[in-house]
Amino acid sequence: MGFLPLLLRLIWMGFGYVALFLCWALVAKGTAPVVMDIIFFVVAIGLIVVRYVDITKFKGQTSEGKPATLAHWRRYAVLMTVISAGLWVLARIAYSHKWL
Repeated sequence: MGFLPLLLRLIWMGFGYVALFLCWALVAKGTAPVVMDIIFFVVAIGLIVVRYVDITKFKGQTSEGKPATLAHWRRYAVLMTVISAGLWVLARIAYSHKWL
């Protein structure tokens, strides 16, 4: 496995989620609300794009090491969209109630 495929895999399996969590925390704290909202969704969409590139250009694998298909990507894209939207709503609620 080359460097770029490995980097893409590390992003969609780990580092991307850390970035998404940090953005979530900043949204929940109310740090630059509009800017952080945009960055949060850019990171979420970026994860979906990275996963797509991993599968279509670099013969990406599932987390279990099996070859990934576009069906895997579609499921990932739907789950990321739903989960990210839910997390964003939760962050905005946390901000409005000053939970953080």
